[in-house]
Amino acid sequence: MKRMPSTFKLSALTLSLCALSMPAWAEDTPPAAAIQTLPTMTFQVEQAPAVEKDPDISAVAKTIITRDEMEKFGDQSVNDALRRAAGFQMPAPGQSPRGGNGSMRFRGGGAPVFLINGEPVQGGPRGGMSVVDSITPDMIERIEIVKQPSVAQASVASSAVINIILKEPLDGTRISGTVRAGYGIAKSSQKEEERKNISLQMDGKTDPWTYSLSANQMWSDSDSVTTTENASGITSSQKRITNRTSQMLSPRAEYSIDDQQKLVAELFYRNNESEGSMRDQIQEDKNDSIRLNTRYERKDKGNSDKIRLSVEQQNETELTRSSQRQSYTDEQINEYSLAYDGVRKFDETKQIKFGTDLRSSELESNTADTLDEQRYALYAEGSWRFTPRQSLTLGARQEWIHRSGLVDYSDSHLSPVLAHRFDFTDSWSLQTNISQAFRSPKSDQLLPAVSISTDIDAGSLNNPDQGGNPFLRPEKINAYESTLGYNTSAGGVNITAYYREINDYIEKAIRSEDAQGQSCATANDPSCRFVERPFNQDNATTYGVEVAGRYALKQTEAGHSFMLNAQLSTVRAKIEEDNGTERLASDVAPYTASAGLSYNYQPWRVSSSLNASYTPAYTRELNSQDYNGELYERTSNQRVNVDLSITKRFDNNWAASINARNIFSTDYKERLTKVSDGSLYQARSNESIPSLLLSVEKKF
Repeated sequence: MKRMPSTFKLSALTLSLCALSMPAWAEDTPPAAAIQTLPTMTFQVEQAPAVEKDPDISAVAKTIITRDEMEKFGDQSVNDALRRAAGFQMPAPGQSPRGGNGSMRFRGGGAPVFLINGEPVQGGPRGGMSVVDSITPDMIERIEIVKQPSVAQASVASSAVINIILKEPLDGTRISGTVRAGYGIAKSSQKEEERKNISLQMDGKTDPWTYSLSANQMWSDSDSVTTTENASGITSSQKRITNRTSQMLSPRAEYSIDDQQKLVAELFYRNNESEGSMRDQIQEDKNDSIRLNTRYERKDKGNSDKIRLSVEQQNETELTRSSQRQSYTDEQINEYSLAYDGVRKFDETKQIKFGTDLRSSELESNTADTLDEQRYALYAEGSWRFTPRQSLTLGARQEWIHRSGLVDYSDSHLSPVLAHRFDFTDSWSLQTNISQAFRSPKSDQLLPAVSISTDIDAGSLNNPDQGGNPFLRPEKINAYESTLGYNTSAGGVNITAYYREINDYIEKAIRSEDAQGQSCATANDPSCRFVERPFNQDNATTYGVEVAGRYALKQTEAGHSFMLNAQLSTVRAKIEEDNGTERLASDVAPYTASAGLSYNYQPWRVSSSLNASYTPAYTRELNSQDYNGELYERTSNQRVNVDLSITKRFDNNWAASINARNIFSTDYKERLTKVSDGSLYQARSNESIPSLLLSVEKKF
């Protein structure tokens, strides 16, 4: 089992807030280590080599998920690994993959920020798929999760930062790799889906060169039925046929100048296409991108320097055709970035991190003016371990932003962060984080163009179209968070409490619009459709408690080993309107719970995992606006989801896996009712279909 440092810690600063958080298991390690590694089980009888101690003494905690753990749990994507981390609300089976309720959320806020080897990656111009969606566990060495604000990770205003570290080749191997092919099927009375994929991961090392190549191809064809019910009780069903293809190619090369310096170049090419049809509506979406990351790294014990240069171009088109209307968007975004990150460790108790980040982008659209954007940032963060069991981290990040074209404004913000960490014993720890930050709207939130929804009720109040808002203001965030943790080599429990106050909170709201994007003043105008756009609310607060536990049994002499983990994450997101009234955010579940069990039996070379998640039923007011003189509230049903994965390994490095998804899962249902009398306005249901994926793997 890999060694793990102790997890989160808090300070008396935030005890009054009841703050507590989620980290991961750790073996007994010196209290200075701020990085924790989730323990994993190995197939080999001999114990895995110890992980080299990280010299970082920052009080900002970090959780690490290893590739070994992802393999034990049968993960097929990054999202599969994140669902076991408390605080992440994943899209429910059957929900729309585009925006709204279908997007990932963290603690009631926005989606987390993704990095690849420390470099931020973006989605499409309209929030489409990114490189992250195409990365498989075979490509990943580990996933680092920073849930608390840190100026070094540019996460001051982000809900969380997820850094994906790509796999490093083994020493002494000129070439090694994995080929995997899979076939999946899901079928019921209302849905049928067929999925095929093939992936290749190759890497090797020949001094002074390190190289790798990752590639995958996926085909997915599905037929699904959406059922709606209106206020008169009339039920309608509509069949939708969708064909998707996805390709990703990523070569990587690294040249070691000497023992301390190296040059790295990574190229990511990705293409996604989707064609869907229903009744007389045809939907065609295309998204492709190419991204080049280059960097120079120098490491000398605790000191390091890193210079990053990146270029990315993304193209995204969306075509919707029907007898009533036609919509076509064609957008391209070009981004250039140059960044420097430095670390200086003066002794075993003092260190400083500092750097700068320069970014320029241009977004061109056939439906709006060009949006030019320049972002500049400087940061510094010092850490001091002033006693053997206490550390203090103080940092600040200064950012400047200038936009022109579609939106014309300039702004600058200073974001300070204070973190304290106290190890009571080798097992008990307390960590606290206080910060203030600003979050500027993303480019796709500013574009006014409308993306047409799908299904029979597209453009309705319960399934609105999607659009942006060029008049958004940045959010101002004050955050407090603390974690109390008890961790040993066999596992432990961590409790986190957090509180965030957000001024000018950006929330998606719905309004009735005509074809020119103007508000409709006439009720029930047949030429108008409902469109969901982001708007600034006056004030919002999000707070909650997370409890995460894990227990791991090391492999016994008989070859048995298992790991049990569970977490409960609560969140309450309140929004204060301009008139002083308060309401709960409409698309944030009050809590989520999940549990996972991984079991391995070495003599048979069989590993298995069972994961279950639960989301309760909840009712929320749609928003403060009235529609046709009425206020509405949306009710989502309670949902259970169970996944099972089994892997059998054979001689000559062959393996076969069975991944069963959405076992015993409940359908996703929504009811939109009038607040005044509780009468039904509209109901919609998407069936959650169990699926089976068979995979064959060959390592070489």
